[in-house]
Amino acid sequence: MPEAMIFDFDGTLADSSEGIFHTALYTVRKLGVTREYTEEDLRRFVGPPLRQCFVVAFGLDEALLDDALDIYRKEYDEHGRFMMHLYPHMKDVLVKLKSDGVKLAVATFKSENLVKSCLEYLGVIDLFDSIHGSSLSEDLTKGDIIKLALSDLGTDSAETLMIGDTLSDLRGAEDAGTGFAAVTYGFGFKPGESLENYRTISEAGDLLQLF
Repeated sequence: MPEAMIFDFDGTLADSSEGIFHTALYTVRKLGVTREYTEEDLRRFVGPPLRQCFVVAFGLDEALLDDALDIYRKEYDEHGRFMMHLYPHMKDVLVKLKSDGVKLAVATFKSENLVKSCLEYLGVIDLFDSIHGSSLSEDLTKGDIIKLALSDLGTDSAETLMIGDTLSDLRGAEDAGTGFAAVTYGFGFKPGESLENYRTISEAGDLLQLF
């Protein structure tokens, strides 16, 4: 069993897709964009920093990005953040890990205040020893955010496991020197995808079977 586990939020701890998709579409419609987006476009909106999401997923003109971020953050704070739920059995798994002495943390590209309010809404904030998110300037890499969590936890990176659903999580873990487990129920990695160098998690309960 590792000394600590660091979790991504969107697509790993919680299925927040309904709120993210709603808010993303609300934002571009407010900006006057009328084109239709596929489910694959929307899925690419989960995970990366927010500014990058609008470029990668929606191809939004750079001149519109500041307005897009303002609209998105206001709508998500008022409505979107309540359209989420923990993945099945996730709370039970977190409680079990905590009772077994594993230190728990969150490292996400969501803003720090926002992810704390989401964890509070989901009823699990007290299970985490460290919670770190992106700054509003979005100048932190995923590796930077994981390192902040490691500093709080006081654990060796080699004894810490990062759990996430996207390549940014994997690359962040490599940068921070932690182990990595890839979840395939989220928005990045797909079931059956070649991840032979990493542990894979198909449901929350698998986290209890890793060691």
